[in-house]
Amino acid sequence: MLVTLIQATPDPINTIAAIASICYDSDPKNPLGLVKHLYRNGHHSVFEHIYFTFKIEGISRSCSHQLVRHRHCSFTQRSQRYCSEDGFSAVLPRSIEELGGKWDYGLVLNHIAEFYELSQEVGVPNEDARYVLPNACETALFLSCNLRELIHMSNERLCLRAQWEIRELMKQMVSLVDPALHFMLVPKCKSGRIVCHETVSYTHLTLPTIA
Repeated sequence: MLVTLIQATPDPINTIAAIASICYDSDPKNPLGLVKHLYRNGHHSVFEHIYFTFKIEGISRSCSHQLVRHRHCSFTQRSQRYCSEDGFSAVLPRSIEELGGKWDYGLVLNHIAEFYELSQEVGVPNEDARYVLPNACETALFLSCNLRELIHMSNERLCLRAQWEIRELMKQMVSLVDPALHFMLVPKCKSGRIVCHETVSYTHLTLPTIA
């Protein structure tokens, strides 16, 4: 998995504060304090002025299927119709890798790859040959979103109940944005606005607190 931040709105804290100040016809003396106030009190519309574009490579189709459910994002994904998947790579969960023996999924992937290549040799178009490809097949895409949606994604996808691959993806995305924004980009139980009754531990995560 490789995540690259292609572009982001510069100086997001001061930008948000400047935009929000129009509501009060004032010059904010403490931009970060104002942004935290807006966050705590649910005044999140001003966060929509802050934009990010990420390039995401090496995630599975299983992961991308979850990602595109965030409908307030814009996506451009590598096409399996127009691109050949000859020699495709795959993402395997550790639980499957550890099975081994007769459960060796690598052998299954080899058979799928062979079938895919043979089908192309006899004239089956990519758009039909792709039907045999697994969810494990790697893909690449661009994702653009505003800060309000990135907060929502973090709330949902950094949760320990989220599937492991998209949780790792979200951690990498958050790590690339301005650290001044990190206090907002947390699991919903750490947001200060939602109480989670799940008995789970976050000891393996480094999570900021809202000061």
